[in-house]
Amino acid sequence: MKTFKNLTHFLVIFLIAVSGLTYSQVKNTPVSNSKVKKQNFPQFSIAPSGGAIFPLTREFRGDFKPGGIFGLDLGVKINKEVGLYGKFNYMFMASKKTGAPIGQYMEFSAGPKYFFTHPKLKSQVYFEGGAGAYYFKQNSYVDPIDNTITVNQVSQTNAGINGGIGASLYLSDAVSILAKTKYHNVFTRTGSVGFMTVNAGLEFNIK
Repeated sequence: MKTFKNLTHFLVIFLIAVSGLTYSQVKNTPVSNSKVKKQNFPQFSIAPSGGAIFPLTREFRGDFKPGGIFGLDLGVKINKEVGLYGKFNYMFMASKKTGAPIGQYMEFSAGPKYFFTHPKLKSQVYFEGGAGAYYFKQNSYVDPIDNTITVNQVSQTNAGINGGIGASLYLSDAVSILAKTKYHNVFTRTGSVGFMTVNAGLEFNIK
């Protein structure tokens, strides 16, 4: 519950920060009667990022602590409002069980992005949703209480879905700051696993 409350506070701060930056750019952008430069599509991008993962569902939260993320996004913007993305995330979490190794998730997902645009803004807020494969691994280990017991390695791949909001904060025509948060639901044999991710990085536009 404490983790969930902290996560909720973070999301509120994230939304306020993005809204503040967007409002500031709108307010400080001078009005011009010149023609807006026409954009050419499709537009391609690549974005390395880092961040954090927060286990949310009861069993998952009971087994693992919040951890870290390294990720890479590939994107193509079809027009001003619509794009597609492909993503890889490597996620790692320390176990709450004494002597147990870290848990690792690898995400391979893809899906659509919808951009909320403003004629006076180069920065953008967007929603993205996707589906893909989630590979989980935790190495085997010896039970610290009973040395005669060896806990088997866990290694499995399951389907999952995700969705969330993000922002692309304009720095130049070539580089923007990426920031986003998403909820992931991974389907398992016994139910599902839910967790939240937060990523931030640099987005490079490829022309």
